[in-house]
Amino acid sequence: MTPPPAEPGYTLVWSDDFAGAAGSLPNQSKWNIVSAGPNLGNQEVQHYTQSTSNSSLSGSGVLQITPQHNNGQWTSARLEGKEAFNCPDGHRMLLQAELRTGTHPANQQSGVWPAFWALGNDIRNGKNVSWPQCGEWDIMENAHGADFSLATLHYGTGGTNHLSKGSQRQTFQVESFHTWAIKVNRGPSNWQDETLEWYLDGNKFFQIKGSDIGDAEIWGRVAHKSFFPILNGGGQPDNNTTTGLGSGLQVKYVASYKSD
Repeated sequence: MTPPPAEPGYTLVWSDDFAGAAGSLPNQSKWNIVSAGPNLGNQEVQHYTQSTSNSSLSGSGVLQITPQHNNGQWTSARLEGKEAFNCPDGHRMLLQAELRTGTHPANQQSGVWPAFWALGNDIRNGKNVSWPQCGEWDIMENAHGADFSLATLHYGTGGTNHLSKGSQRQTFQVESFHTWAIKVNRGPSNWQDETLEWYLDGNKFFQIKGSDIGDAEIWGRVAHKSFFPILNGGGQPDNNTTTGLGSGLQVKYVASYKSD
């Protein structure tokens, strides 16, 4: 098992280290295991299922999200955290996971999009807020088995008004587990100097300040409101894509921390 590490200056608020019997589903007191058809808005083809063939525990503390192709249909898994987390004024917050993307050669992972991300909780708490107004943090988003991720903030004022800011390609060694995190920093005394910061293995590689957004209401939605974590595999696999865990996502833990 890999318990979430102690982070100096922070208190662990919530975590899952994916302990449990081999072949069992993830802890459903912590995760909603989504059952849904393809997201046609993203031209995705997979069906998300609650089957252990798509999401299961390894028995040694690893969540396994596994794309499958049977009878002409692609299936995978999407887990949405039941808890949502916000950063109080004057504090810092971390949302962090240790994970490994698919290990098949890139030419066998065509169309596969493993991701660790988060949505603003207002999209599901009855406040009639839709995407992208709720806000979206893409903490780790990989595609096609490539050795890079893109950090992205999605936001907007509602309807078709979709804005985003994103990083350059952040490379990483595909075969290894890595720690990916987003930090909300509300330590500064004004919202313009507050930041969203993206980290790979403890090293910051991208940052957005409130002044980069330039709108106090929008910044409040993406940096002050509560967000819930999401893990998923899927995307646009095709005839060149190999099924199985080598095209999937393995996760040792997900954790939320708040500064002391």
